[in-house]
Amino acid sequence: MPPAGVKSARPAHRCTECGYASAKWVGRCPECQAWGSIQEFGTPAAPLRSVVAGPVTAPARPIAQVELAGARAVPTGIAEFDRVLGGGLVPGAVLLVAGEPGVGKSTLLLEVAHRVAERNGPALVVSGEESAGQVRLRAERIGALHERLYLAAETELSAVLAHIEQVNPTLLILDSVQTVRSPGDGTDGGATQVRAVASALTAVSKSRGMTTILVGHVTKDGAIAGPRTLEHLVDVVISFDGERHSTLRLVRAVKNRFGPADEIGCFEIGDAGVVGVPDPSALFVSRRTAPVPGSCVTVTMEGSRPLLAEVQALVAGTGGGARRAAP
Repeated sequence: MPPAGVKSARPAHRCTECGYASAKWVGRCPECQAWGSIQEFGTPAAPLRSVVAGPVTAPARPIAQVELAGARAVPTGIAEFDRVLGGGLVPGAVLLVAGEPGVGKSTLLLEVAHRVAERNGPALVVSGEESAGQVRLRAERIGALHERLYLAAETELSAVLAHIEQVNPTLLILDSVQTVRSPGDGTDGGATQVRAVASALTAVSKSRGMTTILVGHVTKDGAIAGPRTLEHLVDVVISFDGERHSTLRLVRAVKNRFGPADEIGCFEIGDAGVVGVPDPSALFVSRRTAPVPGSCVTVTMEGSRPLLAEVQALVAGTGGGARRAAP
């Protein structure tokens, strides 16, 4: 029995998706409305102790004296991808690219790594889902072979960090973040482990000025798999969308700390890889020499880009006074 006047410690519960804390277990998180995400995390933490001042990494300076060279975006050479990013890749930034399997994420990012290796410096691609031979075949097919483009197939966080120390890349691509293990941080692919891997790579990227692109899975509903805090850890969240029976691919910036979050990039996937489409209006408008009843062209804005789209309706003659109307 605890001493008189002292309450016994109660287990603490926390949501693995959004981090919501609760004194008791509930089936559905009141914050993010996720089912079965509340887990017990032992007893509540002890009261915070006073913290004394410690050494600083760099003295504070007037804001006008802060250098801007390390915060400027570096173009990748892929115009549609740079449009979505707001000009290019920022050194030290962490990006999360999510999309359905087979939509072309790995192919596009392999081309991005190739362009960066040509223009800016070494690039490292770490594949946790495919073997090095499979990635090598894809790189040969799309012409993405370069002496400064490095490839490794690893699933351990410690091995990934060792490759970073050895190669010292300007760009790291991890495909995917759910496949990398961090011993002692929960189950493989779980919310705790994904958060630990993303946090470790974010710290390394900020300290080395290395741009990191994490590939993430999506759920059946199209949402990014893993804990909701994963989207808060990164600087940019990119959605890669497309239908299986169409060659058109759309890249959107859901979150962007370095540029607009409403831009859209259009790509077309083929035998030569994922190629940017500078004029996507040609894909949405039929080319006819004469007007056709029931068809009209409208203009829609996606970010700073106007897109032309053709709207078609079924037009048929009526008989007997019948009237047809669309809902």
